[in-house]
Formats: sequence, C-alpha cells, structure tokens
Amino acid sequence: MIENNGANKVSGNEFAVTYTIDYVHRVVVGVNAPDLATAIAYASDAFDAGTLWDDTESLPLLYDDYEEVAHETLKFTAEAVATFPEPDASVNELKRREYAFHACRALTAGSDRALDFARNALPHRVPTANAFECAQCGRVYDDTSECLSDDCQTTVAGRRHAAIRNAPLQLSKA
Repeated sequence: MIENNGANKVSGNEFAVTYTIDYVHRVVVGVNAPDLATAIAYASDAFDAGTLWDDTESLPLLYDDYEEVAHETLKFTAEAVATFPEPDASVNELKRREYAFHACRALTAGSDRALDFARNALPHRVPTANAFECAQCGRVYDDTSECLSDDCQTTVAGRRHAAIRNAPLQLSKA
C-alpha cells in the first residue's frame, strides 16, 4: 500500500518515510503471593511505582521483550519534506546506548577509543579539559570557576565556593 499524504512532488527529493507495525510489550516477573489476585495486585502496584523492572530478589524480571502482533500489520507512509528534521530523542538515546556498548568493548580491549565512545554516550558525565568540580558538593560542570547549582550550599562568607579544575580522564595503557 502506498500512501502519499497529499503531496506528489516537491522541489527536492526528500521524503520522511515511516513504517508502523503493531507490537505487544510483554513483561513477566516472578511473584510470591498467596493467590492469583494478590500476585497480580503486587505486580500492578510495582508497575505503578515504576519498580517492576528493578529485577529484585522478591520480584525477579523473567522476560521483557516486544512481540509482533500475529497478523501482518506493516504499513509504510511517506511525506515530502523541504529538509529532514532533527532526530527525535528516541534516536539520540539509541545512539548513546550504542556508544556506551562500544565504550565498554573498547575499554575491555584496552583501546584508546574507549574515552571517545564514552564522551559520545554520556557527554554530560565525562569530564573535558574545561571540567570543574565543586569543592562543596562534588558536582562536575563545564566552563565556570564556581558552582552555580541552586541546591548546593556554595556560599561561605557571602562568596561561592571555588571550583577545582578536573583533569580530563586518561585511560591507562595496561
């Protein structure tokens, strides 16, 4: 099935093509309970509390995956666009996870590229040459010489605590 969403031609050749397919997200956890209703209530409460996926001894995570719906539900649509939009946050998260995987693999292999991958995976966590650490609360932040955190007790005699410059991380060549 081809759907053109009302646009046959535009000045360029850019199209945002989407496919959709129906999935069921199935999660199975282990629950010790006196009866079926209590087990379901316990799991439902954990879901509501956001702790269902914590994989604890009392609520072990046994299965968590997406399964396609039994009937063919694949559908493609397209729309003409003047320029491609910026990637969605979901794409950025996928890229960060992939970089984190590569960082771990490079680190265990002793590769010099591990830090580069880590910076791409967690740019807000990996110190750069301009990273500072607050002497009071320990927060790491860039491009300032004093802590600007609202919840840090950074004032001493009316002045903010000075920050300590962090050296960029160096991988040891073990």
